[in-house]
Amino acid sequence: MFRDENDKAARRSAEAKAKTEARRRLEDRAALESDISTPSTSADPADRSPSDVSICSRGQSIPPPRITAPLSISLEDQGLRFFVNRFVTRMATEPGSPRVGIVQPSPHFGAIALDQLSRDAVVSVGLAALSNVNNDRAQRILSREKRAMVIKAVRKVVENPAQANPHKTFHLMLMLGLYERSVRALDHRAHLQFYLVFIVKYFSKRVVTPDLLNWSPDLIPSAPPEILPGVDIVDILVRFVKFDAYLHHQKPDAREAVDSALLFEDELREWEAYLPTYWSFAVKESNTYEHTFRGQYHVYKDMWVSRIFNHYRWARLLVNQIIVSQIMRMARPTANDVIQRQQSLDTISCMAIDICAGVANQEAIFEQGVTGDPLNIPLLNGTFMLLFPLTVAGGAPGIPGEVYDWVVGTLERIGRTVGIRRALEIIPELEKSVRKWKLDQKLWNSVHGYKEKLYI
Repeated sequence: MFRDENDKAARRSAEAKAKTEARRRLEDRAALESDISTPSTSADPADRSPSDVSICSRGQSIPPPRITAPLSISLEDQGLRFFVNRFVTRMATEPGSPRVGIVQPSPHFGAIALDQLSRDAVVSVGLAALSNVNNDRAQRILSREKRAMVIKAVRKVVENPAQANPHKTFHLMLMLGLYERSVRALDHRAHLQFYLVFIVKYFSKRVVTPDLLNWSPDLIPSAPPEILPGVDIVDILVRFVKFDAYLHHQKPDAREAVDSALLFEDELREWEAYLPTYWSFAVKESNTYEHTFRGQYHVYKDMWVSRIFNHYRWARLLVNQIIVSQIMRMARPTANDVIQRQQSLDTISCMAIDICAGVANQEAIFEQGVTGDPLNIPLLNGTFMLLFPLTVAGGAPGIPGEVYDWVVGTLERIGRTVGIRRALEIIPELEKSVRKWKLDQKLWNSVHGYKEKLYI
């Protein structure tokens, strides 16, 4: 009997020890994770170099991390040290040991000690993230300046890849990617641009990405008033993508397709009608016709706004193109259908002309075309992103001949002077679209031309 009680006591003691040991291990792991995310109390995180970074051991007092730096620390060093203290992986030297340090950095990261450009790349990421925390304008400006230097260096690599250092190039590209991720969290514009790229990709390749399927305006929380129209247009365009995919895969009745497309036309027209004053733009006349459409170009308060307008224009053009094509499929179009077809053709011409007039601004050819905060001017002029709206405008049904000629001329200039081969490849595609439209229009006139004379 006493042996049984002793055995029970031993088992209870062993179980208690096991539970205590398990709890201790969990506490050690939690403390270690806390240590890794929190700098030591011995020095300010912004006032420590990469070589002396350490993590406070379990049991020490851990105050909240400080983001400010002594006045003697330059902005560059603040960005570098913030990157090291926040983004470089740290780990315990030995499991369960109070002695902890940092893991050895990769060879690419070690290049910052020898190469100024590699250092600039790291500083750009560190300052971008630090400016997100502090909302510091000076840090944000310098981060963009450093990023611009890196982009310029990558351009040189593209121009002469044979002489490039592959390891250094990889490091620079990695830092550029990290920069975009750093600024995207609080940069609503970059977040919206992320979706716009996939929207354009869909209409180029007819591939709906998971990002578009998972889109919701709630993904852009706390957007300021000047950004809200951008959120609204992305929401409309994502739904338009899904509608267009439905048309191509299900091929519904023409009447149903027209009715649905008219809902998008109404929504897009209302979007433009209720834009805030900040989004207004002026149409200016130029003394020269070079890089303008009929001597005109647009002036916006914000370069980003001009790019959003181009997305709105090509989208509304495509919506009306669907309306025209679906009405032309109808065996017995009504008088209202005939009138609507002509109204849609008029809208297509209007949108195509506005795309052409806005191209000069987006290429940043006219410096006076951008006013306002310099931080809102993109570092890249967006020439690549112009190819799609130009393709839509130049190949649209019913556009004036001068629009087609201007688009072809602009694509030739981009292809031959900027070196974008794709611009030259688009031209034959536009010629094919225009020829098809002329044949379709001839067939329509032979069957329904008399109705247009009666109703329009």
